[in-house]
Amino acid sequence: MLNVTTPPRIFAIISLLMIMAMVTATGLTQAPFFRQSIIDRESVIVHDVVNSLALEHSVSAADMEHYTDAGAKARFVLAFAILKRFSGTKLIKVFNRDNVIVWSDDPTLVGTKRTAHGEDLKRAMQGEVRAVFNPARTNRNILEQGPANPESIEVYTPIFRPDAEVIGVLSLYRSPLELNKTIRDGLYLLWMVIGVGGVILFSALFKLFTLVYSRQKTAELQFTKLTAEHERIVQLEKLSAMGEIVSEIAHQINNPLVGVINLTQIAERDPEISERTRRLLVAVRKSGTECSDFVQRLLRLNQIARSEPQAVAVNDLVRDTIAFFHQAIGKQHNVIFEETDRNVLIDVDPVLIRHALFNLIHNAILAAPDKPVVVSFAAETHEGVPGYLLSVTDSGDGFDAAVAQKMFKPFFTTRPGGTGLGLSVAQFIAMKHGGTMRAENLAGGGARFGIWLPAVAKP
Repeated sequence: MLNVTTPPRIFAIISLLMIMAMVTATGLTQAPFFRQSIIDRESVIVHDVVNSLALEHSVSAADMEHYTDAGAKARFVLAFAILKRFSGTKLIKVFNRDNVIVWSDDPTLVGTKRTAHGEDLKRAMQGEVRAVFNPARTNRNILEQGPANPESIEVYTPIFRPDAEVIGVLSLYRSPLELNKTIRDGLYLLWMVIGVGGVILFSALFKLFTLVYSRQKTAELQFTKLTAEHERIVQLEKLSAMGEIVSEIAHQINNPLVGVINLTQIAERDPEISERTRRLLVAVRKSGTECSDFVQRLLRLNQIARSEPQAVAVNDLVRDTIAFFHQAIGKQHNVIFEETDRNVLIDVDPVLIRHALFNLIHNAILAAPDKPVVVSFAAETHEGVPGYLLSVTDSGDGFDAAVAQKMFKPFFTTRPGGTGLGLSVAQFIAMKHGGTMRAENLAGGGARFGIWLPAVAKP
């Protein structure tokens, strides 16, 4: 289906509908105005012609009173029969002051008072020219309005004698076919002019709108990138500062802690201590050793703040990391590496990337110890920047939305005994290389964690 939800398309649809509505409304409002204007103009012409003919053939008030006289009939014919030559003329009626038809081209109407527009006839008797457009009508008033026509134009024009007194009214019925054609042609021309003007205006406004919208989207994209870059820098500074502080604290704790462990080992070898005391010393040494291991991991936080990028073959780096993982864990897990066809070279610090990948593999193994872990490497573009994605996929239960919001925060963990530093360190390493961390649940189960790195190293 056509997507109409984008602002440019919404603007285009609304603008076109407004133009169509404007053109239609203009036609509907202007047609009656044009029709009445043309009728009024023609009624003035009819008025001038009728009075000129009446004056030329000496039509008088006496003729209107004695309309049955042969002389009066002859003068009526000479004066008004010529109006039949007007284009579209259907009927002619002449009324006297008593509203009686004294002459008509339809002899059956003479002597009657048939008209459907008594008010217009009355105002014409007062010297006003009246023009009426009769729309399509039924036969309800056909006896009063003359021959049945779908539409008609009726003009009531007063007939004056030389002293400007009204002696009668001539009613002229004409067909509106030519008038309608003129109006229709005028409306077509009006619609065309308005339509062309509307299209030109629409094109200009649409171009302006798309230009503004495009610049707005560009500005929003640039702002988003700047915000992301700012967050990246802030995160780097926070992690670096945290690493320095934690490392300093860990260093201060480590020296006395090592002394405690050594003294405990010496005390264990004393033959004079009781078995209970020996067991207590063993427990103290074990706890001290665990604390020392944790402190050593904290000390490594400061080490990742320093990086030495160099060209590294990805396939070799991943294979070495998997081998080192098996040696460090002391157990063979099913870690599958989907190697690329060629050994791609990327500019990274191999120690840091190996450390981050080690953490991701370790987390994947903990998520599903008895199921395989897949490591993959592929080219991928991120926000228009070419790069590579090094990802680790597990077959565990995935993570929920609450965990997703906190998983990269230092010391956050969902696993008892975990330090909560694995993912935060991996993210820090990715950001140190100008990259990002990815985390997503898979539709078929499990989760995928990845490190995206730009093809060209960023400081």
